[in-house]
Amino acid sequence: MIKPWKILDSKQTFRDDFLGLRTDRCVREDGHIVPTYHVIEQTPWVTVFPLTDEGNIVLIREYRHAAQKILTAVPGGVSDPGENDWEAVGRRELAEETGYEAREMRLIGTCYPNPAIQDNELHFFLALGCTPTVTQSLDPNEEIEVLELPYEEFLAYEQLDVQHALHAAGLFYLERYFLKHKELRPAAS
Repeated sequence: MIKPWKILDSKQTFRDDFLGLRTDRCVREDGHIVPTYHVIEQTPWVTVFPLTDEGNIVLIREYRHAAQKILTAVPGGVSDPGENDWEAVGRRELAEETGYEAREMRLIGTCYPNPAIQDNELHFFLALGCTPTVTQSLDPNEEIEVLELPYEEFLAYEQLDVQHALHAAGLFYLERYFLKHKELRPAAS
């Protein structure tokens, strides 16, 4: 039976408010030594699927430097150190990035973005009754355009020029949620 590895030694190689890199030396149950295993430590993330009462999804367009691409995506972001009210994080990120606020937020799933090398969780929320009520409050490095699209058009996700794998995973959770809560699914236009 597979068991968790025992950490023999751990060294912090890098750390700031949102990201760390830790190098562990581990031993498996069978005695095999794993001499160097790097773990990216990150604060938890929240991704929001915001829907208007008209059945549109609120999307953002933003440059993502690691990919060097402009991405059409749903809003979301990282929690601040010590935060653990994921709905509050989702509401904040939705308002900051889009200027929209939600009447209701529902947790639809949680996963590990890449558990082989990252230790953080990602929490997906469905935001219902979204309306533009506040001004965007972007971080200094953010440039975000906001748009609405009929939900059914967004489901053709593979047609986007650049696709975000974690948002595709979130769509899986969202569609599964709609199977159980058919009354919440936006009507096809």
